[in-house]
Amino acid sequence: MRMIGNIWKRGALLPAVAVMVLAAVLALGGCGGGAVVEGKKARNFTDDLGREVTLEGTPSRIVSVSPACTEILFALGLEEEVVGVTEYCDYPPEAEQKTKIGTFTTPNLEAIMALEPDLVLATGGVQMETLKRMEELGLTVYAVNPKTFDQTLSTILEVGKLTGTGAVAEDIVSDMNSRAVEIARRLNRMEEEGRKRPRVFYEIFYENNVWTAGSSSIISDLIRQAGGENIADVDSSDYYEFSVERLMAENPQVYLVGSGSMFNPGDITKRAGWERIDAVRDGRVYVIDENLVYRTGPRLIEGLEQIHAALYPE
Repeated sequence: MRMIGNIWKRGALLPAVAVMVLAAVLALGGCGGGAVVEGKKARNFTDDLGREVTLEGTPSRIVSVSPACTEILFALGLEEEVVGVTEYCDYPPEAEQKTKIGTFTTPNLEAIMALEPDLVLATGGVQMETLKRMEELGLTVYAVNPKTFDQTLSTILEVGKLTGTGAVAEDIVSDMNSRAVEIARRLNRMEEEGRKRPRVFYEIFYENNVWTAGSSSIISDLIRQAGGENIADVDSSDYYEFSVERLMAENPQVYLVGSGSMFNPGDITKRAGWERIDAVRDGRVYVIDENLVYRTGPRLIEGLEQIHAALYPE
């Protein structure tokens, strides 16, 4: 199976040539044979933060402290095994019926312990302190922290391996990958025709200045994969504040707005002076469903396709 990884080389957009066997991809997560512990075969994994995690048997009581992890688990058919989720876990709708264990940034450790999970799926970043505390309480915690589309595919495969749903994970990843490859093929044809990538800006939040996505963010990776040039890539941060003056000077051709900042793209024309931006003047302001681009799970491919459609509407 070929994992899509676009590279910009000598003016052509090419899909990465690396052909990976799914079993080898899974092995990259550090899974091994392990020893027999109390009658169960212990399986060893290395999570996205480089932590060694040991599972005894297949998890049957799973807590997710991330909406992205919840979406992965439900897509893998593990709705019965999921016993707790955050207040923000709203997809699929069935997830809202699960016991709530607090928010993404402040999960309730007592509520998690009361559910007696044999696996907790968490992330890094703002959850690092909580993750350490859960470890101290004796919980088995596996952290997923993908930063790109390709890493998201690997994460889904690894969660499948963790939970004994590897075949389902392979099907999900195969579908996501084939759809991403099709986008890459379209971009190759456009490049052969001499078309240039549009210059793109992504708005996360606006108040005096604009918060945007830097080169290390999943948003920037999706813009590149979709065929755009993120003007905010000059900063390696995940997310940072971008001045309005600089935005006017950079003058993007396409303006993407996360749905958490604006629902009606026409509202941007009410900002004094913004009509000077090419994207605003030409009507190329598009609202993107932020759950499709921030949640690194099975629906990330929909976010990639949504961005691609905005960049190349024909």
